[in-house]
Amino acid sequence: MKKNDQKTVNNSCRKIAQITIFSIGLIYAAWIGAWIIEQTIESHSVLLSTSRSRFIYWLGMKILFWILPGLFIIRISKQEKFKVINLKRLPSAILWGVGSGLILGAISIITKLFTFQPIFSFSFSWSLLSGVIVAPILEEILFRGAVLPALKQQYSFIIANCITSLLFLGIHLPGWYFQDCLMEKLTHPVSGAFSIFLLGLVFGYVAHKSRTVTGSILAHILNNFFNA
Repeated sequence: MKKNDQKTVNNSCRKIAQITIFSIGLIYAAWIGAWIIEQTIESHSVLLSTSRSRFIYWLGMKILFWILPGLFIIRISKQEKFKVINLKRLPSAILWGVGSGLILGAISIITKLFTFQPIFSFSFSWSLLSGVIVAPILEEILFRGAVLPALKQQYSFIIANCITSLLFLGIHLPGWYFQDCLMEKLTHPVSGAFSIFLLGLVFGYVAHKSRTVTGSILAHILNNFFNA
């Protein structure tokens, strides 16, 4: 490749990384707005008084503020939408996703045993469906399906994965703030911020090794299931 061509490619990769990070900043702002709207509606009406209505509200917000921007990032980074999921890599996704998910689940069970917590203490609810199925799928499509591959065009995998994990952590902060547990999550890293960052690294590694976001989705689902 000629020197000028290489320079053009480098500039293009740098621009994609900058637009990606800027887009996540806009997503943060929109996500804070979604929480403000939710708090306002709850204070002045009964529209969000049931778990089902809250599930529908947050599903809509995640599609609007996570998936649509994620598709934009996928487009500007010249990825093919169907290759992000890449079901042709399903055996690899199952190997890496289920394998790592079960390891994370085992760690969770051991921790619960040592802290005298019930291993499984949940019953079906809309919040369970959101936390165990919906959130992992949508979060992984945005962060490991769109953001990580876009950043890998500019940075090494290790650096891109660290940045993506930090951005993944950042999306949790507004929710923690509006649920009055931000300081608790920041000052108790084992069950809070640091754990989220480490999980982001794991999910990024799984997506990278399996070469499909399906792998990290499976790992994320299993992790949330064992921690529900």
